[in-house]
Amino acid sequence: MEFEVDVSGEDLFSKDYSIVVAQRNGLTSEPYIFGYKFTEKVLRALRDRHLQGIYRYGFSQGQRANFKIRLYCITIYYIVQKIQKDHPKIFESGVYLTLCKDFEGRENDIRSNLKYFLRDTLKLEIKKMHFIRLDKGSNADRYAYLMRKDKKNLMKENYIKITSDDFEIFLRK
Repeated sequence: MEFEVDVSGEDLFSKDYSIVVAQRNGLTSEPYIFGYKFTEKVLRALRDRHLQGIYRYGFSQGQRANFKIRLYCITIYYIVQKIQKDHPKIFESGVYLTLCKDFEGRENDIRSNLKYFLRDTLKLEIKKMHFIRLDKGSNADRYAYLMRKDKKNLMKENYIKITSDDFEIFLRK
């Protein structure tokens, strides 16, 4: 199955930053689209624990970037896990991922993290993973923006729930 991944927001540590995994446009009449919007509560807990030195990531600019990449990939993992749980048959032919170039220069880090999460942990076959600028009309781009702007949670059927403890499983030293 072909999926696109996009984000919306200024910075991963900003409130309402959204990450969406969406089935590529035109594949079915009702595509699978799920996302996660970071809340102030989750961000505060992650920042506080990071400052306490609980996580394996330091405080330098490079380590902070690694921390963001890990959070991004953990989020994708939980979204794909939800899709896999609800619709296991769609992954039988493997996964084709198109990721927006939101973390330019960090593609290899993202690739290795996602191989760990999707191939090693979820046991999915990754057929192809590539990075491009997604079209403005793509499902992932549209829904990432809509989720970030959704202040009343009107799209709740498209959100997945991830707690700070869920993130922490993959962040601790």
